[in-house]
Amino acid sequence: MGVSAEIVHSLRVLELPPDADASEVRSAFRRLARTYHPDVAGRQYSRKYEQIAKAYALLKELPREEFSHSRVETARNFSHPDRAPRPEKGKKQDAGRRFSFRAFRGVLGKPFVWYRSRKERIEAEKERQSRAVESARKKILLEREVRVNAVISRGERLIDALLDRQEREARNIGAQGLALRLMSELCQIRHLALSHSSELINEPEIFDALSGSLKKWDIDGETARLVSMLPLKPENLRRLALCLAGRAAAMPDSLLSHLLKLYGSTPDRELLESYLGHAGASGVALILRRWPRGSFVSEPTLRRLISHKDESVLVTILSAMKQRSVPCPEGCLERLNSYMSHPNTAVRVWARALLPMQKT
Repeated sequence: MGVSAEIVHSLRVLELPPDADASEVRSAFRRLARTYHPDVAGRQYSRKYEQIAKAYALLKELPREEFSHSRVETARNFSHPDRAPRPEKGKKQDAGRRFSFRAFRGVLGKPFVWYRSRKERIEAEKERQSRAVESARKKILLEREVRVNAVISRGERLIDALLDRQEREARNIGAQGLALRLMSELCQIRHLALSHSSELINEPEIFDALSGSLKKWDIDGETARLVSMLPLKPENLRRLALCLAGRAAAMPDSLLSHLLKLYGSTPDRELLESYLGHAGASGVALILRRWPRGSFVSEPTLRRLISHKDESVLVTILSAMKQRSVPCPEGCLERLNSYMSHPNTAVRVWARALLPMQKT
């Protein structure tokens, strides 16, 4: 076998094309050695590894110039079958030497193509299975998350219901205790209950206890201040005012002003009339001073006030009649004349001031 033939055979063993260079020879040897070494592939590949090592030793020992020349010559000869190296004299020409190396490499490479396609199919199948496993895992996690969220939502609803029930029970217990404290005989306890009843004051039980306490016990200044600070609804405030009308005489002016909304835009005339019949002198004066403009008390109320025994009330109503130019009601003129000799100077002065207006 000539040098070129040996080089070609060595290149075939290393699975290299005829035009491979020295770096490709070295890379091919390392790749095949890692694959077919007996310590890696087993003892059955010992012969294969020996062929690879022998081929590499041959190609490695060639000088660079000779290897390049032989590589070019070998590539040229195998590229053109007519230029293939002739056999030595006396030896029969081998018919198998005249086929193209490229064709041989194509035939030799078919098993490797099948191997690569099989490997790709295996990898694709593994990837498909991996995606299927990942999809199943995500689906399980999603279902588990849905179940966990459902359990958490149900637990939150149960906890909210429990807290609401406990809050209602606490409010009921607190309302009962607050109602008892509002009706206490000790004013200090009533004051303490009033200062803590702002949130529950509009509850029917607490409102009834407040009304009963104000009707039963004396209304001092601190009680009036605390009641005035309560956030009563308008309808409850009017109910409380009507309920306490009979105690107007014993009521501080601050509470009376709050109940009657004397400093509001539209005082309730019905409430004003009811309180005039029971209020004391200061209360009557306060109500008359804040009476809505353009109107005055009804005739029955005016008759009752003119016949009042309290001098302060008489002075207040007579001065109000003079300032608003209100004539004396029928049947009360004789009473007005009698005030001309009243012991109180202010009563005599206002009665004398009203008489000329009655004659006209």
